[in-house]
Amino acid sequence: NFDRATPIFAEWEPSKSFSEIFRKSVLDILNSLEKKGRIGVLEVGCGHGTWLGAINKLDFSKKIRYTGIDFSEKRIGIAKKLFKKNRNAKFLAADYLSYDANKKYDLVFFAEVFQYVNKGDFSKFLKKAKSMLKKNGCIIIIDKDKHSLHSLKVFLGKHLKRLPYYYRHVHYPSFSYLTRLGKMLELGFIKKIKVNEFNALVLKK
Repeated sequence: NFDRATPIFAEWEPSKSFSEIFRKSVLDILNSLEKKGRIGVLEVGCGHGTWLGAINKLDFSKKIRYTGIDFSEKRIGIAKKLFKKNRNAKFLAADYLSYDANKKYDLVFFAEVFQYVNKGDFSKFLKKAKSMLKKNGCIIIIDKDKHSLHSLKVFLGKHLKRLPYYYRHVHYPSFSYLTRLGKMLELGFIKKIKVNEFNALVLKK
């Protein structure tokens, strides 16, 4: 229950590895779009807005129109308070698959979201993201890989009941599978990055 864990996540800060892979994927793509006019960004599973803080440090951040959605109303409430002075950002409590954006984005990204998604829904998530992209828009997925040592540790920890309750529904995605799925959905492959336990997949419409 993410509402229950809101106080814990509100104090959370990304590790150096997480920040580095975010820089090499999301910030790298945004830098490539700097010469555009307005840049539309959608973050799915934005929580309390950690990554908007990183995006705001870009020199051209005023050109970015950021939307963050999350199904936890409590976490969205915190994000709204933290970024109430940011006129180019909005936060919405919404279910991603039923979210009606009514606009197109240059970038849709998911940071540690697919670990909570059933494998059978991966295709729905990518199709939805593709439908919301402008021409040449990008999708970025950041997570830990199913076949990593970290994934094994979480698996053992769950069975030994030595992990916090919010790990109960974690099951990391296979990035090889996500890459193949992207190809099946006719999304172009840009790059796959690895920084320690983190992976990032960048796809293009």
